[in-house]
Amino acid sequence: MAKSADIPFARDSSSFFISWISMLMVFIATLILATALITHDSVKNWHKDIAGSLTVQIPSYDSDGKKRGELLQSDIETALTIIRSADGVLGATVLSDTQMDSLMAPWLGEHITTTELPLPKLIDVTIDTKNLPDLNQIKADLSEQVPMAILDSHRIALSKLITLAQNIIRLVGVVLILILISLAFSIMFVTKSGLKVHQKVISLIHMMGAGDFYITRQFANRSFYLTLIGGIIGFLIALPVMMFFAYYLNNLTGSFILNATLTHEQWGILTCIPVLAAVLSYLTAFKTVWSDLKRSL
Repeated sequence: MAKSADIPFARDSSSFFISWISMLMVFIATLILATALITHDSVKNWHKDIAGSLTVQIPSYDSDGKKRGELLQSDIETALTIIRSADGVLGATVLSDTQMDSLMAPWLGEHITTTELPLPKLIDVTIDTKNLPDLNQIKADLSEQVPMAILDSHRIALSKLITLAQNIIRLVGVVLILILISLAFSIMFVTKSGLKVHQKVISLIHMMGAGDFYITRQFANRSFYLTLIGGIIGFLIALPVMMFFAYYLNNLTGSFILNATLTHEQWGILTCIPVLAAVLSYLTAFKTVWSDLKRSL
């Protein structure tokens, strides 16, 4: 049986190309997957922020500083009807004067009643965390029928941000698939080129008794190790880039908006990228050589 050294891969300049393309692909894949993982965690935190309950404010006084009286009560009833009829809302109640006093006590003190102050009436809305309501629709309905009502605006902004983040995650998934396809095609073309370069040597060791599986395995092993080495280098280059952007984002936005910190499990996922790239390279090279040898028989 022929030995692996019988195929002179050291003379093949494609070795540099495999390592280089693997390094580049793993570098890009690591950065965008890290971005997807950070975005996914942020989406979960934002979901918690818009889940549970929200408030609707209805001013007790008009723009001239006069009590709105019966008009206020009419607005409250209309707002309650709109909110309670919305899909994803479990309930809505108006905070009583006693509840308002307790709510404002840390700022106003225990001896001041809120009825003496021009504070708005608050409606506490309980949300179904598994079926979030359409806040934009609720806001539109309130604006039409109760113009003075104010819905928690930051929750609407977070809802839009969640939609944007989810689209980014989907886009990252598509990009990762394209990277894998590009890597597979690159390995396939390089392997085909290697087959042509070493055609005479392959024919010779074939006549000496080397089987198709042996020859195929030599090409596949070579692709695996070159891709693994290039992938590890690409991953190591990506680390300082990730740390720089994590530091920058945490200082720019704060952890409340975007927490650019990876968990141990997420680091484990990222470290698998070079190995997965090497496995894909092995399978691609194996399939390419095996099919080519079978056709040449």
